[in-house]
Amino acid sequence: TMKSVFALSALAVAYVSGQEAEIGGERPDDVPRSFNQILGDFEPEDFRFDFRLVPVELVQPLSLGNAPVLALGDVAITRFTLDPCGINLPHVHPRGTEIIFMFKGSKLRTVFAAENGGPVITNDITNDTSTFFPQGLLHYQQNMGCDTVAFVSKLNSADPGVQTATSSFFNLPIEQVAGSLDVSIERAEELRDGLPLNI
Repeated sequence: TMKSVFALSALAVAYVSGQEAEIGGERPDDVPRSFNQILGDFEPEDFRFDFRLVPVELVQPLSLGNAPVLALGDVAITRFTLDPCGINLPHVHPRGTEIIFMFKGSKLRTVFAAENGGPVITNDITNDTSTFFPQGLLHYQQNMGCDTVAFVSKLNSADPGVQTATSSFFNLPIEQVAGSLDVSIERAEELRDGLPLNI
């Protein structure tokens, strides 16, 4: 009937606008909420990120841990500062592709290695230049200049993960590390204990 059509139309409008229609009692906890309902959990200022308020370190990350609102866009942002010759050690992001934009400095070397049998891609970027690293590929950045370099990294996941190659490798049982390197266990332990600090 026409009355039923109007009732269904009103229900559809309520659903699309994010209003909760009171049908069958209260909403169970496991029923998904609309985007607008989730948006209401945040304040306008939650969408503005002031890196001056992030602890001043060489790496200043914004991700799910300290900026939950990023889950709405499924992104993560990090500000990096590299001193002359400083290096962001080879690492992978298992759940995200990374794009970086350099806004300060003279020469930043960026390198990523394809999967086994593939090429190694090397570029030197400078101020107002960008590059990217495909998801899951080993990569690093190093300041090759005599001045400080600063750049912003953006990943297409709010939880991209990070795994530093050297520390992860040497976290394996030392016998396997020694066998992989064809060195003694004693030498493998020396190498593990002498790993460089990141940045």
